[in-house]
Amino acid sequence: MSRLPVTATGILCTLLAACGGSEDGASAGGCGNTAKMRFVRDTAREWYLFDDLLPANVDFADYADATELLDALTAEARAQGKDRYFSYLTTRQADDSILQEGEFIGFGLRTRIAGDRLWLTDVFEDSPAEEAGLARGTEIIAIDSGSGFVPIATILAQDPELEEAFGPAVEGTERGLRFVPLGGSATEAVFTKRVVTITPLAQGGPAILALPANPAVPVGYLSLRAFISTAETPLRDAYAEFRAQGIDYFIVDLRYNGGGLVSIAELIGDLNGAARDDSDLYFEMRFNDRKSSGNNVRRRFDPQPQSVAPVRIAFITTGLSASASELVVNSLAPWIEVAIVGDDTFGKPVGQSAFDLSGCDTRLRLVTFQFTNADGQGGYYEGLASLLPFACRAEDDLAYPPGAPAEPSTAEALAWLGTGACTDTLTAWTGKLREELAWRVPRLRKPASAQVYLPGLY
Repeated sequence: MSRLPVTATGILCTLLAACGGSEDGASAGGCGNTAKMRFVRDTAREWYLFDDLLPANVDFADYADATELLDALTAEARAQGKDRYFSYLTTRQADDSILQEGEFIGFGLRTRIAGDRLWLTDVFEDSPAEEAGLARGTEIIAIDSGSGFVPIATILAQDPELEEAFGPAVEGTERGLRFVPLGGSATEAVFTKRVVTITPLAQGGPAILALPANPAVPVGYLSLRAFISTAETPLRDAYAEFRAQGIDYFIVDLRYNGGGLVSIAELIGDLNGAARDDSDLYFEMRFNDRKSSGNNVRRRFDPQPQSVAPVRIAFITTGLSASASELVVNSLAPWIEVAIVGDDTFGKPVGQSAFDLSGCDTRLRLVTFQFTNADGQGGYYEGLASLLPFACRAEDDLAYPPGAPAEPSTAEALAWLGTGACTDTLTAWTGKLREELAWRVPRLRKPASAQVYLPGLY
């Protein structure tokens, strides 16, 4: 088959639910609380990948709303590490904004926490954050939510995921930030949330680097922020340039990429599949036994005019690299010599389908299928390091932009491309331990759709 009809690691299904509104006074459109809970329960019973872990009986009176019910339905799968809040409720508008348009409401910055300090890992172009001079490596030292500046250490002690500190994803939300740029002094500015459009390829697009051991050998580098539909043209353009220059070695930087559209993951496979033909399996999707007609959905390579035939690909990853990011690495591994460089990946070998409640702006993202590669490998809930022959440990140094040859993860990726050996081997437990001890990213209990795919986004 060619392109799978997928969105955000899932197929889109409109559930034409015959939901009345009598039980909670909802209108005939069936958008009331009980109608939404019925929608979640019935969809989960039919489609949930881990349907054997669902509770046998559900009493709607036990739950305040559909989100609370969904938490209860997925609790056992979550306890087993199979669905770590991968299933969630959102709206069509919010979901489509990030995945189809690459738009979100925010300041345009991404964060990580180290101890009681807050740093920026990325700042989006043409955003309030960029316009005020924020950049990767900036430290936020205090936030004013309307009652004066409060030090970050104090905020984290009371609001560890910064849910209140940065405010809701609503246009017009204001916050004062006191920050210290790299090599600069403390500065204050007021920021107002607005619609920000993601530039899919970070740092202005692709770059051509050189192998340290042989500077005459070019290396194609690109940093993909998210698997969103607007990434298609920049990716095709980047690979057309790589192909025109005859490049055989590549770095694909996915260090903060939490996933998104399977169709973009398919495209990346195809763009690296010039040596493949349409009989070569890229990945397989399997649903629950109840949906046996959908099992064994096999996606084969479909080389494109821009496709290249890599000798090696180094994927820069961290514990934020998830879902479609992991799908690409795992699916290319049987065919191309690949490595992950940095930290072990998040561990999400499953995908969500999108289900819409008819007549309502309610969308359920539900885990419904799992991925395996051509060798039958999947189930990497602890990350990819243990499955790959090459997993190289390296730091993510905020003092350098991603793609700078001196940045430690980029430097290690270049070294591996040239030698085929890691300077320091990364094991699954090492990656998890290092991230837990060194830094973490805020994980909101009820994230906006954009924050699901871009953790730490505000």
